[in-house]
Amino acid sequence: MCDVLDLVRASSEGVSLLTVTTETGMPKSTAFRYLTVLEERSFVERDADTSLYRLGLAFQAPDSVGLERLKRLAESRLTRLRDDLGLTVNLGYLEGGQVVHALVYESPRQMRLAARVGERSLIHSTALGKVMVAVRGEESVRSILAMHGMPRYTEKTITDPDAYLAELAEVRERGYAMDESENQIGGRCVAVALQGTAIPAGLSVSAPDTQLPLDEVPNVVSQLSRVAKALTKELGSPA
Repeated sequence: MCDVLDLVRASSEGVSLLTVTTETGMPKSTAFRYLTVLEERSFVERDADTSLYRLGLAFQAPDSVGLERLKRLAESRLTRLRDDLGLTVNLGYLEGGQVVHALVYESPRQMRLAARVGERSLIHSTALGKVMVAVRGEESVRSILAMHGMPRYTEKTITDPDAYLAELAEVRERGYAMDESENQIGGRCVAVALQGTAIPAGLSVSAPDTQLPLDEVPNVVSQLSRVAKALTKELGSPA
């Protein structure tokens, strides 16, 4: 199995089942069994179009230099957005199939909804998780859900993989994701993705649903999208 992982790791484009059997001398059935186990554990993932195997989410982490640059660029923009909206603003990224909160600027209000910097959350119950995995293929998403599970936090938490995939289709269509009391009762969160960047990241605004009514969501999405586009543009320029 280590030989199989070494082959996958050494290839930037991915390896086929035939390549694994040829390079390791394993019978095809044995190689396929190993790859299947590795895929179930998210050590490798298979491209649905090419059937090539690449390193999976268990080995994937954002570039630390790129992440630190993103955080530096985001700080002033997110504090201004927090001040404009009076709500908690977050920058999160995807690591190992989980959402990691990189920056959190809390609302000044006494009643607020805020995670802690470094806190990890699951993709199925968070707006950030939804918007960041919406661009991934079905097999990749199912692999993440199988790896971390879909625990029920509230009566509104999505706990069925098919229902979650249907939710992601809606996220792709409208361009943003929402958490409607799915992670915490009475909480509402709106998120957009940073598109076209090497780091799977997103921005979100979170608050008690009484402070973020549904008719304010379009305005929040507009402002989040504006900041996301500006950050994407800055990330594409020389450091």
